[in-house]
Amino acid sequence: MELAEGHQSRNVVEIIFQTSWGPKPFSGRVEMIFKVQNGSKTLTRFEEYREAVKARSVGKAREENARSVADGNETMRFYCLGPSYGGGGGAWGILGGKGGGASIYTFAGSSTANEKAGGGKGRKAMLVCRVIAGRVTKQNELRYDSDLRSRFDSVSGDDGELLVFDTRAVLPCFLIIYRL
Repeated sequence: MELAEGHQSRNVVEIIFQTSWGPKPFSGRVEMIFKVQNGSKTLTRFEEYREAVKARSVGKAREENARSVADGNETMRFYCLGPSYGGGGGAWGILGGKGGGASIYTFAGSSTANEKAGGGKGRKAMLVCRVIAGRVTKQNELRYDSDLRSRFDSVSGDDGELLVFDTRAVLPCFLIIYRL
């Protein structure tokens, strides 16, 4: 559903998009913003995944898992629709291979999401998503072992990257069409 200019939700989403663009100000123009109408099956899968993350985190309720126990460690993230982001190999290479299942890269800032999807000028599309990060490890702390996905739900990398191991962890909320 398109949100018309002046709509309160559109104004809030546009402010979030533009202020997360940094460090330089957003120099383009937001053309349209749509509220994503997720189906009941999609919402149910997202909520069930959150409950599974919370349940896995209860037994490990140390300080760093407190958010996972409370709300699945939910965050707002950006996903730019464009060429797939491969992460440049390295530690990321072990996460998307055989038996690893689908993974999704999301970003803390709209500018970084745009850059990682190829950057450049022209019309673009970006999703603002709710993301269940769950138990997070840092890319530089990765151990190359087979049970990585059983111990963690996602991996944080440089530039605000977050790789979630399960597609159910990402719920698109708004679609932003913009031009650079």
